[in-house]
Amino acid sequence: MKDILKALFYFPDKLLLTPTQKNPAHLPNIPFLCSMLQIQDLIQAGQIETAIRETETSLAQLSPSDFHNIIGKDLLHLQGPLTAYFNYFHTVMTEEEELDIKAMYLEMNSFTTHYDRWFLHLLAYESIMNRDTLDWLTDFSGESEKTLTITGFEALQETNKKYMQTEGYRDDQLRQACELQEYLIILRVHELVKQTVNANKGKAAWADVPVFVGAHDYEDLIFVVQ
Repeated sequence: MKDILKALFYFPDKLLLTPTQKNPAHLPNIPFLCSMLQIQDLIQAGQIETAIRETETSLAQLSPSDFHNIIGKDLLHLQGPLTAYFNYFHTVMTEEEELDIKAMYLEMNSFTTHYDRWFLHLLAYESIMNRDTLDWLTDFSGESEKTLTITGFEALQETNKKYMQTEGYRDDQLRQACELQEYLIILRVHELVKQTVNANKGKAAWADVPVFVGAHDYEDLIFVVQ
């Protein structure tokens, strides 16, 4: 993870991309490559909702599959549970651990290989050593003992499990659909955190702290809500 993070750059409310991620050759081999580049630009600009619409449009161009079930499905029903999770974590870290939190990192587990349960996990940091890189994300000051289970995407969990077990990636169209679905899952987590943090501005102390949002194995796709 550290080697990947060294290639990142910090921009508030922007997605962080490595040079290789910006290279078209690194993107999925799909017939609408230019559209994917536009999506990345939108994410860098902090326009998560627009990026979601563009990605859904690209997915809809492919032959129908179970991965298409993600179209139109968000995670906003988790705003309440996520708010409670942030409250719990911030209280434990500041009152019990007595940390002076300068940033938090909310990471989704490795969802492409762990199908039984998708969840979010929080880490706390007392310092941001260098805003030009994200090496410090590997040196967290506090870690949550609890995780927040993601609900609403259970059918997709089964779809991903079946896809791997049946070697669905050997089918070009299905592989492309799976890759776009992965982007959408991450984007929906970004959307959830962005709206949850913004809804708690002026109400909760943690909402005034930069929140880095990503998914395991996708450390080059980290969005910062600030």
